[in-house]
Amino acid sequence: MKPLKKLISALLAAGLMFSLAACDSGGEEGGGKADIPANQTGSGDFQKNLHQSNKLSFLETDTGYYFTWSSLYYIAKDTMTATPVCAKPECDHRDENVCNAIIHADYILTGGERIYYVGYDNDPKTIGSVKLDATDRETVQELKFNETSSSQSSYDRAIYHRGYVYYVSDDILYRVKLGGEKDSAEVIWNPEDAGTTQSYGGMVQFNPNAIRYTLWADGDILYFMANVQTTDGTYKDVLFQCGLDGSDVKQVWVTPDADQVGEWERTGVSVSQWYVTNGYIYFYLSGGDMWRTELATGKLEKMADTHEKTQYGSAVFSDDYMCLLNDEPTDFYGEFELGGIFRGNADTIFLYGLDGTLLKELSLDSLFDGLGDRVETDMLMCDSTDVYFFVTVTTFTTQTSGRITSQTLWRANFDTGEVTQVYRLR
Repeated sequence: MKPLKKLISALLAAGLMFSLAACDSGGEEGGGKADIPANQTGSGDFQKNLHQSNKLSFLETDTGYYFTWSSLYYIAKDTMTATPVCAKPECDHRDENVCNAIIHADYILTGGERIYYVGYDNDPKTIGSVKLDATDRETVQELKFNETSSSQSSYDRAIYHRGYVYYVSDDILYRVKLGGEKDSAEVIWNPEDAGTTQSYGGMVQFNPNAIRYTLWADGDILYFMANVQTTDGTYKDVLFQCGLDGSDVKQVWVTPDADQVGEWERTGVSVSQWYVTNGYIYFYLSGGDMWRTELATGKLEKMADTHEKTQYGSAVFSDDYMCLLNDEPTDFYGEFELGGIFRGNADTIFLYGLDGTLLKELSLDSLFDGLGDRVETDMLMCDSTDVYFFVTVTTFTTQTSGRITSQTLWRANFDTGEVTQVYRLR
């Protein structure tokens, strides 16, 4: 196999190997009926700020947000509380044979009069849809797969943009009109046609443990990024772009060296979070600073000295803001020593404009004080008024199970600094 084919195979095949954790979709909020307005419309463009987390998949509509976490939920913008999307008043949202809200979706694609999503129940993958109250469930289309492969299950995380669904099966990138026939899917990127490695940035081989970020779209451009080994032997995140029809593929950005941007948590390898908008890639380096690069020229600019606020940290972006949480990675899980990495010990969210201006500091002290033995925080997304984050609390016990875990969705408001629970998921 050619080196670039190996690279693209890893690049375009790894992203869908995760699955959403199973949950008690009712949490402590069981029962109730979702009050869903009748005529919401989702944007025809890829909703960039909602596509930064593997924990929850969001969709913004005119009056609220939908999100999936084994079930479909709705957050009304006027109340900022979440409700399972189920039209049955007495439902406890636990039985998938009864509850409308329980849908097996990897992520939501788009909205309108119906919600469209990619489901993980079937192989090959399918796109399903439901009405806004989660009734009238139907399969919209099957996604074409690479028929020369021995596996149909290696699908990349799909995105929706301007009427098309973009997805990957094994090493081939496709696009298909939403609602289109399976065989109408167009191959817009195939590693067999990639040319030489030197044509695409001088890469020599793929990293078998490659970090695969989601596909990305901004205007008339499609982006994809992989962690690759470059000609000097180092591993770096590399960003590619092409036309929406797969034309003119080229490398446009690579992780900077430490002598350009200083040291950070994963120096030289990966960025902690990145966001492409208006011809720039904005990126945050955990333990370092916030930067941007103009993709057309390669001009690199520091936007904010975020290392002054936190030794580590995680972040999410929108077209206007970066929200930085001063959490830190640790593998210490108390006396049980369960192993693994989580991000905890957070107490502040820093709100920055994309011009690097520090706009506000939002305290989380009232939320995290005395919660449990281990508190893990995952940044999800931010919009024009709020930042959303996911909190997992583990309390270790002497009971047979050894631990009790709860998971909740929270928001912090930019104007008031108020931190409120949106929903208890488990």
